[in-house]
Amino acid sequence: MHTIQDVSLIPLEYRMPPARAYGMARGLTARRALSIVRVTTDDGVVGSGEVFGPPAVARAYLDLVREAFLGRDIWSFEHVAGDIYDRSYHLGVQNQLTACLGGIDVALHDAIGRTVGVSVSQLLGGRRLSRVPVYASTGFFSNDPDGQLEAQLARVAGGGFPGVKIKIGRSPASDVERAEIARKIMGEDILLMLDVNGNYTVDVALESMRRTAGLGVHWYEEPLPPRDTAGYRRLRARAPVSLATGEAAYTVADFKRLVDAEGVDVVQPSIPTCGGLGQARQVAALARQNNLRVSPHVWGGALGLAAAVH
Repeated sequence: MHTIQDVSLIPLEYRMPPARAYGMARGLTARRALSIVRVTTDDGVVGSGEVFGPPAVARAYLDLVREAFLGRDIWSFEHVAGDIYDRSYHLGVQNQLTACLGGIDVALHDAIGRTVGVSVSQLLGGRRLSRVPVYASTGFFSNDPDGQLEAQLARVAGGGFPGVKIKIGRSPASDVERAEIARKIMGEDILLMLDVNGNYTVDVALESMRRTAGLGVHWYEEPLPPRDTAGYRRLRARAPVSLATGEAAYTVADFKRLVDAEGVDVVQPSIPTCGGLGQARQVAALARQNNLRVSPHVWGGALGLAAAVH
């Protein structure tokens, strides 16, 4: 009883007119895409999870791993995933294999919770909070003449958010200008976070951080590419504000390299990317052991957000 009978995938994609393309310093997009994974048990219970990235790639990885889960009990994810990682070591883990497995992990947590009648937060160790503080993620770069920074911020100003995060990363001068606009519109009391999306080198990031630090930056996010662990070590040693990163890190092993390098203040596992709730829990334990803050990263759909809240 309580075995996995099927694992399926539902691709989701949203396209908008090119004139409304939006995004980050690395580029703009006029489409959003993700996949929903559904696990069905022999009891007829259906659990749902979310996979980050292009659905066609997610489906290809699901085709590779699906058979390994069929007939296994719903509590066996870590054993099955461990075997898959071991057999697939030539392929690495910094890819949608990990994201696909993460979606299955979340779906199985959902199915287990429905089977035994408890919430996912209880499965993870019990609910600690009844309210979760959130910030407004906005201030994207955009081609839309009616959707520039000021208009985006105006839509969330006065909305009760304790913090706001905006995109920067085109140049230190541009960063200062955008951060000043955010401060002017949102006010002095709101937490301000700046997100580079890995578009800088250490020297440019340090210049940007120094020039924006006086605006009361709560954290400066993903200044460097995720592969630049040594750069994060050098940057954090000189940074005037807190460094946050981790949305593009896969499994606890990536986070351990970053933490061991003393390259981060706020650890940001993205559950639909990093390998699921099990991996995110290990990342949180690693952060606790090293007295670091954790803020789950969310960029995708409602299921990824729900998993992060739990």
